[in-house]
Amino acid sequence: LEWRRPRQRTTHRRVAKMLRATRLAAVAGGGAAACSALALSQRDDHAQARLASTERLLHQPPRKRIAIYGGSFNPITNAHLNVAAEIMHSKLADEVWITPCGVRPDKPSLKTSMIHRLVMCHLAVDTTFGSRFGVKVCDCEADKPRAMPSVVLMRQLAEKYPEADFVFACGSDQISEVRSWPAEAEPGFWDAVGDPGETFFNETHFLLIDRPGASIDGLEMPPNTQFVADALKARGSTMIETELSSTEVRKRVTPPDDEVRFGLRNAESSRERAWYDEAEGLVPPSVLGHIVRYGLYAHGHGAEGVDDEAT
Repeated sequence: LEWRRPRQRTTHRRVAKMLRATRLAAVAGGGAAACSALALSQRDDHAQARLASTERLLHQPPRKRIAIYGGSFNPITNAHLNVAAEIMHSKLADEVWITPCGVRPDKPSLKTSMIHRLVMCHLAVDTTFGSRFGVKVCDCEADKPRAMPSVVLMRQLAEKYPEADFVFACGSDQISEVRSWPAEAEPGFWDAVGDPGETFFNETHFLLIDRPGASIDGLEMPPNTQFVADALKARGSTMIETELSSTEVRKRVTPPDDEVRFGLRNAESSRERAWYDEAEGLVPPSVLGHIVRYGLYAHGHGAEGVDDEAT
């Protein structure tokens, strides 16, 4: 018994040391586990953040591309509507904004008011295209004292709608004139632009519409240019072109005299016809009705006019 007691005490000491070692190991292991858990949590948070960022990108709508199709639209014709439709068909733009210009001090022959021309554009678009088709009317010049220079117009639209990219649609024959387009200041509305034509030529993305009979051979193209006809051809389509102009429509709806401008006149065949029937099929019926109702192109009321495109 005497010699077993020390050995028993020794065994107890060993057990105690083992227990302490086990506790220390457990504590150490717990710390490592805690660190591991923390690291896993941090990695999980990082992964969730990346996932959330990716989801935001996936659900973020792509930037809309809007083509500005400007002009006097005096009046808007089926040819204008055809151009707007073909731009949409080319897939070079998500929307086309028909933008009638304001007053043109440099063109005193433009006598039809901005309001009438704007209303006719709305009538034409609303009665020609479906509600989901991307052709719309832009009234950004309606409250301006005069027509906005194109370079100013494009800059102001980009500032007002930063979520969209704007491109300028015009006839290919106009490219030779772009560099001469002015941009004088209009106090309270916009500042002058230095070297406006060159600036507009270089900073604007153009969508060019081929004009029948117009040649662009040898002309320098802007740095950012696309042709609507080429885009349609790549899709297996041929661009529909027409030589109809607003000038021709004005000639046809101008009556022989003011006395009968709202009535009927005798045709050579002796049967009665409306004096405006020669414009049927050249403009939407809603536009022709507006012209007749308000006698827009009677003598002295805008029968003479300007080119269809504004600068």
